[in-house]
Amino acid sequence: MSAEPDDIGRKVTRAVAWVGAASAIVAVFDACALAILMWHWVTPTQFGVASLAATLFYFLDLVTEAGLSSVLIQRESLDDKTLNDVFWLNLITSVAAFALVLGLGPLVGWIQGEPIVGWMLIAYGTKLLYQNVYFIPAALLRREMRFKELSVVRTVANAGDGITKVVFAAMGEPVWCFVAGPLARVLITGIGLQLFRPWRPRGRPSLTGAREMLKFGFKTTGSQYLAHFYNNISHQVVGFYFGSAALGAYRVAYELVLYPINWVSNVVAQVAFPALARLRGRPNDLAAQFLRFSRQNLAVALPLLVLLMVGAEEIVTLVFPRVEHIEIPVRMLCVVGLLRAIDCLYLPLLDAMGFAGRNLAVAGVAAIVLATGDIVFASTLGDSMGFTAVALGRMVGYPIVIAVHASLALGQLGMSAASYVRHLASIVACGVVAVVPGFVLSYLLPPMATGLRLAAVGGISLLTLATLLARFHGLSLRAIVRELRR
Repeated sequence: MSAEPDDIGRKVTRAVAWVGAASAIVAVFDACALAILMWHWVTPTQFGVASLAATLFYFLDLVTEAGLSSVLIQRESLDDKTLNDVFWLNLITSVAAFALVLGLGPLVGWIQGEPIVGWMLIAYGTKLLYQNVYFIPAALLRREMRFKELSVVRTVANAGDGITKVVFAAMGEPVWCFVAGPLARVLITGIGLQLFRPWRPRGRPSLTGAREMLKFGFKTTGSQYLAHFYNNISHQVVGFYFGSAALGAYRVAYELVLYPINWVSNVVAQVAFPALARLRGRPNDLAAQFLRFSRQNLAVALPLLVLLMVGAEEIVTLVFPRVEHIEIPVRMLCVVGLLRAIDCLYLPLLDAMGFAGRNLAVAGVAAIVLATGDIVFASTLGDSMGFTAVALGRMVGYPIVIAVHASLALGQLGMSAASYVRHLASIVACGVVAVVPGFVLSYLLPPMATGLRLAAVGGISLLTLATLLARFHGLSLRAIVRELRR
């Protein structure tokens, strides 16, 4: 009887390893592609125009399956009829969604004063139809925990995305390249998944139980819709109040800080969910493991945040030389990144304990708080601060979101907020102390090459951080990797 849990444990470990490796490769490739585009062909204004559409693409990605893949993954047994029913239901949903995009796309472009945005949404919306080619194979591969094949396809598809963007930009399409790349990714994904897990519909559709399927799917994707809304509404606000050039600069700052933080946090969260789910019947062990994951995630995120905090100006100059004056927003978003590294583990904790509905409620609160903050700060402080006001609004709003999420999560653990803060405060303090020598050295250094300056100020701060974490918390890189593998 013990062989089956051990086999599942090995599958989970391999799955996380493949997902982590693929995510790392994709993150590096995306960052390099964006840097090349901004160096040679894409201006901040053009990047801002593209961002008005691209930050809405993820909504279409979620509509693509309406959570129906979770129906296939969650069920204990599957038959051809269920697969066929879900396929046809998804096809009907995607056709209806594309019809909606045809109507709303031009309206979005008109609101933002950029008609091209509407046409970009319509062009990307064609994936709603094409995704039916690989929707079922993708769900079956996840159900079978064949993350190796999924990761290979994802890596190749994202490489195709980056290459297509560069080719289109070099051909004179610096805005449309941000649609061409994702569409190339979708095309490659469909071909790859059909090769690994061929499937085609059989027989006529039967939509019995469609309502229950859609209801279940909404529960699993509702919080994702809201999370993407509150994470990206700031882009729409910046574009509306400050224009495309300001949005291009803001998005560079946002991607520079929060893209890698989200990647690190997502990998840790994927490890955390199965581990915490196993411990749900052992409250003391569950609380201890949650704290351990929280400390590890902070320790992994802090080096990046410290480096960006002390070397913001040098990093922007080296990587995005055509973007100016975003050092302050980058540093403000570093604070947001720190808060997000703390917040990201509440979701897998509540899911593991069977309280997914509470995550949906928190996402609703976050959407209201952060969207309101973006608008209020942009309208009241925008004249004096520009789009930096929106970054400031994020700094003010995110602690409120964390307080709500923490109150629900920690309450289920029977842990007081004071106890939780004590466990994490000393790690955060290591990061705060580590930036001090970097700022001091930056002030004292004479003029020199940008790369050398970054190496000096970043190096001394990272060395300080590593020393403090190892000395007071035993959190060396080797120790973190060892614990995650366990």
